[in-house]
Amino acid sequence: MLREWSDVYVIGIEKIDRQHQGFFTASHRLYEAILDREGREGVIEAVAFMRDYAESHFDTEEAFMRRHAYPDLANHLRQHVAFMRHLDHLENDLRTLGPSQELADRALEMTQDWLIDHIADEDILYALHVKAGEVGDQAS
Repeated sequence: MLREWSDVYVIGIEKIDRQHQGFFTASHRLYEAILDREGREGVIEAVAFMRDYAESHFDTEEAFMRRHAYPDLANHLRQHVAFMRHLDHLENDLRTLGPSQELADRALEMTQDWLIDHIADEDILYALHVKAGEVGDQAS
């Protein structure tokens, strides 16, 4: 089931929230390309778009976490790498098997469910870390 962006997913860091919203759009595009069986080229293009979007977003997040000395950065980086590996496997399956409902569902689960869980469980932690630092800076 396609989930739409909602303020429930807002972590309070404007640039990253906008990127998360764009991630939802990218996941919809990928799902629809596979489901509509746009042909291998169209689907591979949608995977490439998702890959580019993820890389850009992860670069932004990682730079932000480094700038704010986020203590769990290494774990967060591993999760980003794991997502990209899953995307590699999906792309390989699409190239060899072609578009199908099963792959569309897998793409949706991999992108949207991962994104939602990642925002709720991980991204919120670095947002809270930054906000706690800002409160500490104001108290000084």
